[in-house]
Amino acid sequence: MFKLLLIYAFFSVTLSFLNAFEISENIVIVKSKNSHIPDTAANDLAYYLSRITEKDIKVVQETPQGNTAIILTKASDKNLQDDTFKIIANDTRLTISAANERSILYGIYYFLDHYAGCKFLSVNYEYIPSYKRKDLGKIDEVQKPTFSYREIFMREGDDLLFSFKNLLNGRLGHRTAKDEAEEIYTSGIKTFSFTSAALLGEKYMCSGQYDYANKHAQHEALLKLDQELARIPKNQKSYVILEHEDRGSVCTSGLKRGETPSKAFLDYTRYLAENMAQKYPYITFFHQAYLWSREVPAHIPKLPANLGVHFAGIEANFAKPLQADENRKIWEDLIGWGKLTDNIIIWDYIINFGGYMFPFPNLNAVDKDIKAFAKKPFVKGVFLQGSYETYGGDLADLRIWVFAKLLWNPNHNLDDLIGEFCHYYYGAAAEDVIKYIRKLHILIAESRDKLSIKTSIDAAYLSNKNLDILDNILSEGVSKLKKGSDYYQHMMGLFTGIDYIRLIRGYQFQDRNHVKKRFKDYLSSHPEITAFAEGVSIENILKIIDLNKSTEKIPVQAKRLQKSREWLSYQEYQLELCCADIVEDPYASDGVSAVMPGNSKEWGFSLPLLNIPPGIWDIYADVKVEVKKESILDNARWALRYGIEPGFVKGIYLAGQFGKKYQSIKIGTIDTYHSDAEFIWLSPPGNDVVKHLYVDRIYFIKQK
Repeated sequence: MFKLLLIYAFFSVTLSFLNAFEISENIVIVKSKNSHIPDTAANDLAYYLSRITEKDIKVVQETPQGNTAIILTKASDKNLQDDTFKIIANDTRLTISAANERSILYGIYYFLDHYAGCKFLSVNYEYIPSYKRKDLGKIDEVQKPTFSYREIFMREGDDLLFSFKNLLNGRLGHRTAKDEAEEIYTSGIKTFSFTSAALLGEKYMCSGQYDYANKHAQHEALLKLDQELARIPKNQKSYVILEHEDRGSVCTSGLKRGETPSKAFLDYTRYLAENMAQKYPYITFFHQAYLWSREVPAHIPKLPANLGVHFAGIEANFAKPLQADENRKIWEDLIGWGKLTDNIIIWDYIINFGGYMFPFPNLNAVDKDIKAFAKKPFVKGVFLQGSYETYGGDLADLRIWVFAKLLWNPNHNLDDLIGEFCHYYYGAAAEDVIKYIRKLHILIAESRDKLSIKTSIDAAYLSNKNLDILDNILSEGVSKLKKGSDYYQHMMGLFTGIDYIRLIRGYQFQDRNHVKKRFKDYLSSHPEITAFAEGVSIENILKIIDLNKSTEKIPVQAKRLQKSREWLSYQEYQLELCCADIVEDPYASDGVSAVMPGNSKEWGFSLPLLNIPPGIWDIYADVKVEVKKESILDNARWALRYGIEPGFVKGIYLAGQFGKKYQSIKIGTIDTYHSDAEFIWLSPPGNDVVKHLYVDRIYFIKQK
């Protein structure tokens, strides 16, 4: 009996082995249809298998006898819709099938990742294994994404092929035009956006927004939208986002009693969608639920089938998931919209736009949010906005790889994904990077800091002491790597965030010169890193760290107040500087200031107000005016102008008020709960009497 069992076991194993599909040098690729995309798909698959086996893998038209074959084919299976694909393998045949060409590509890259062992880790770095043969066993699986729309809006994701390899499909704005120019791969879902300004000009504007309740405005927008949609390729599935102006102001003109501005805007988007439905059945429109329009109007019917909701919680604390108490109102708004439509795309934020390299520990929160979205049937897509202007944002490659995996299948374990990425991307330093990421999440939790989309450089979780701890963790990892290797280069990129914070703060610390050289060397060897904050070029930060900067002096109004909670400071490098230069100035609060010639009238110094925390804030600016000559008549000339937009414009006459030192001027007061204000600005006077206008900083004092 025992011998019979052994014989049975032997034959069972042998038969199982014989039925196993095997990757080897004898494999061929069979494309079942002669068209451009299957050609490209087949050639891609052959390329990677040739790299793996170190043999030339052929692409053929007919299934050969005696060879192991991978067959790429379109299928009419009704279960294979949209981006779904099927992989079946038995004995010497493996078939990747899907209903459309794009999904065949997804099937290929999924196969290469999960079965062949290739890892598509960044635009410029892939792990390709090397082996002569690999038994895969029997395969029979259907892969269907959880979200039908998946986009990670980071500069790295502009590369269409890299997005395909990570099974992403959303292509917003400029990406669509880029994809059409390349004409190599089938693009994903093309997404267009139209602001009210694009559809209406300035005719119906009020309070910085538009009179959405005005029937004439709705009709004119419809005519203009029709012209724009006619340019979109016919019968190609596309998304169109209908946006209001990107500001917190509202227009109350034409509102009925008890009606909210969000109701008027929804009437506007509903009108456009309903009147475009018959002519453009292949387009889905999206109402923008953002800032004031995120409020769910009361007592309204469900949205038409061709109108979904693009939902954004820009005010959130991104250190916490949306279901946390601090973000509860945003989550409740999402649930409210889910009662009106079964087609919501989330627009979420995954980076610090006030410093793209800034360590931003929100991986845990994003993971929890994606898993929570997956449980809501009305959430059909997720759009994650990161460092879209530049390469080299905080953990950019890791974020794309990890979040792309979660958008396809939220059941993935976050720690496992991070561990897998780090293993292939950082080599022997993988555990140190994992320790670094965990430490950042511990620090943000302990500090109770809020992660906003423009988190302050003075955030408590990145204290000088904590930055030293983080540097030590990364340095331990670097010590394990061969200098100049790919792993080493990847590790050096992690230092940029903590380096720039320490250098910008201006305090003296051990090895400052070494840190400065490390930071500048990395940036000089990576010219693709072009911005360090939204709208701010990398040249600005390089200029600042070469200046004799010092620790910021606390303004008189902020004595005994807690920074980042009771007072906020925005130094010259954090301002939006049009036409201004950054220079050393011993009289400035940190030894550095921004300067413009006095004969200009440009609003050269500005600061957006979108991310100022809730409360009533007094706004100040420290300014200095350098005068060419002083006479009685000259004192009657303007020294500078300033204002809050939209709101008011003010100015100060020379009148002998200015000297070598800086003067604190009060710009105004804003109540962020009710203010329509968008940004603060200062400008030179535009005369020949003022030689230069210097702006050191803009700061806010919270009223009690």
